[in-house]
Amino acid sequence: MKVIDRKYFIALKEILRGSFFGHPLILRNLPFVLYCTTLALVQIWAAHRAESNVRLISIKTVEINELESQYLESKSQLMKMGQESSVQFRAGKIGLIPLRQAPTYIQKPEDE
Repeated sequence: MKVIDRKYFIALKEILRGSFFGHPLILRNLPFVLYCTTLALVQIWAAHRAESNVRLISIKTVEINELESQYLESKSQLMKMGQESSVQFRAGKIGLIPLRQAPTYIQKPEDE
């Protein structure tokens, strides 16, 4: 039991001093560990970028829906303004009255 406790104590002491960094096994595998760390950082960056793109797409979708509803509302108001009864009502406000008879057309004589 004392031997196990002593082994753990020595291992803990080496870790705290940092002497394990000079171990040949650590030095041999260090490039692979750095490669894996770089891949992990790239993956985290890509995930954050994808998430921000999803948020941006969501915002733009809401904006498009609002603009589409404004367009449809404006289009329906314009259609109502173009109806004959609406035109007559607005013309009556400024003092114009509708004709009682149909307009007559004047045709230009054709010269030969």
